[in-house]
Amino acid sequence: MERQFHGKIIIELPFKLLTGTHIGNENDGFAIGGVNKVVIRDAVTRLPIVPGSTLKGKLRSIVEALEGMEKRQPLEQGKWYNRGHSERYRHEADTREEALKHAVDRTFGTTGKSGADTNHPARLAVSDAQVTPKTAEVLSELEGDFPFTEIKSENFLDRITSAADPRSLERVPAGSVFVSRLTYTVENLDQVRDDLRFVLAALEWLEDDYIGGNGSRGYGRVKFGQAPRLPMDTIDSLPIRVTVKPRRAYLEDTAVEAQEYASVQALKEALKGPLLQALSR
Repeated sequence: MERQFHGKIIIELPFKLLTGTHIGNENDGFAIGGVNKVVIRDAVTRLPIVPGSTLKGKLRSIVEALEGMEKRQPLEQGKWYNRGHSERYRHEADTREEALKHAVDRTFGTTGKSGADTNHPARLAVSDAQVTPKTAEVLSELEGDFPFTEIKSENFLDRITSAADPRSLERVPAGSVFVSRLTYTVENLDQVRDDLRFVLAALEWLEDDYIGGNGSRGYGRVKFGQAPRLPMDTIDSLPIRVTVKPRRAYLEDTAVEAQEYASVQALKEALKGPLLQALSR
């Protein structure tokens, strides 16, 4: 099946942590201070990062649910959630032809059921989110056993004996600002608005949800774009920047100016207007 390339939509996506956030894994022991779970860091700078796979996986799961509900599909194993990977089910089209009917498959990609020729490559790429220079400066001044982060101690209490089971988690402090980059490849002019409508709805949903672990305990709340300052906050948040680059911009080496939006809601409104007109010229 033919693929066409009309251009790319590049979204520089900053977000502020409204609460302490943990994205990481179990330690392999207590060699680094007895912390049960540590955060993921950049291998060179040792600064904390939010992996692109974490953000993309969260967005995909939200889009799956939103689109399934919109299409009145049962969100059940073997129905809308039709494919299993290591006993974990999600929605995934079996063929490329079927994938083109659903925003979640078109946007995030699918692995075909019968071979590589039935795969549908993802239109959306999500980069690792790095901290801003100001965030790195502020985090470098923290005093503790771990650079750039805080340690959160918790207790699990036995309901009968009141025996405590203490544990410690490493978190990125509230107020930290990260910037990720979402790059959407425009393959079909008739589908781009619908695909982005679901992506932006998922970002808005995520602001009322959480990213990373222990979200039910209040971890991982985020705000995309410009966010209000927290108490004692010295780190400025940033606007969302969107660059719409038509194919000719690459062929003719012409500069394209980015547009700035204060919030996901503002970008959603812009999507209803002339934001994408450059792609069809």
